[in-house]
Amino acid sequence: MKRIILSILSILIFFSIQSFGWEVFFNSPPSSVKMRESILTLLESARYSIHLAIYNLDDEEIISLLNEKMSQGVDVKLVMEGENYVKNIKKLSSLDVVADPIDNGLMHSKYLIVDGHIVWFGSTNFTNSSFYKDLNNSLIFDSENFAEALEIDFKKMREGYFEESRNSEIAKIMAEGIRIDLAFSPSEESFNSLIDALKSAKEEVDVAIYSFSDARIALTLIALDEKGVKVRILADDEWNSSTYSFVPEMEEFKFLRKFKNIKGLFHNKYIVIDPMTDRAKVITGSYNLTLSAEQKNSEIITILYSKEIAQLYMKNFDLLWAK
Repeated sequence: MKRIILSILSILIFFSIQSFGWEVFFNSPPSSVKMRESILTLLESARYSIHLAIYNLDDEEIISLLNEKMSQGVDVKLVMEGENYVKNIKKLSSLDVVADPIDNGLMHSKYLIVDGHIVWFGSTNFTNSSFYKDLNNSLIFDSENFAEALEIDFKKMREGYFEESRNSEIAKIMAEGIRIDLAFSPSEESFNSLIDALKSAKEEVDVAIYSFSDARIALTLIALDEKGVKVRILADDEWNSSTYSFVPEMEEFKFLRKFKNIKGLFHNKYIVIDPMTDRAKVITGSYNLTLSAEQKNSEIITILYSKEIAQLYMKNFDLLWAK
């Protein structure tokens, strides 16, 4: 029965990708069912290669499928955060994994490249809690250009270059008619790309974020609010009640709310800018609004210049804001 459901979802997902070249997933309404199945579908479809950079992985069905694909001759390679790899080493020992040393910054990226042209990325880890408890967002693009840019990063990490020797240049990609700016951290360029995108806002900025401790970003958002830009921020309640967060310093502002997810984490990482205009863009990836994301961790930031994608994210944000 599960295989039948997966087959039906596979048809629906790939019809969407073939029609538009991309798809967006939330594991909160309106797409709560499809996120995990979209990943299983991509893995199932792989014929030549599966290259996965993931902070955490413990989903047994995904691990089993990776092993199955490897036994079929598919080139299956992984990069993981060291601490999480050690925690799950019994499950993962049969896979080809390069782990980031535990004493460095985090390998926090979350992306999947299948057959050199299909890219999955976002805020989601491949864990049961990420799929069923936490709130996350992910996207799929069918783009050789996008895949190629990520493959360069993936190869460096496979060679052991994590926080050091990352590509500091912003990759500017066209995928299905959509401009995508792809930045890697740790680097000053990744932070600057985020700030520049925020400063471009004229009408509206919606921020959904797990951890928020970078005062520079907070001051940028406050300045936008003072200029008359409509600013709304949702941040995870538990993490942002800690002394590490800058959120307590901003609680006097009505545009900020702490989101309490009783099942798990508010783990989204996205910013929507001017979604009703031709300037619309979405910032998403693995990057939290923290100094560690800029200066220590292996992360990706994507800036997608798309009114259609921005409005899908806006609808998700509106649903969460209403709660």
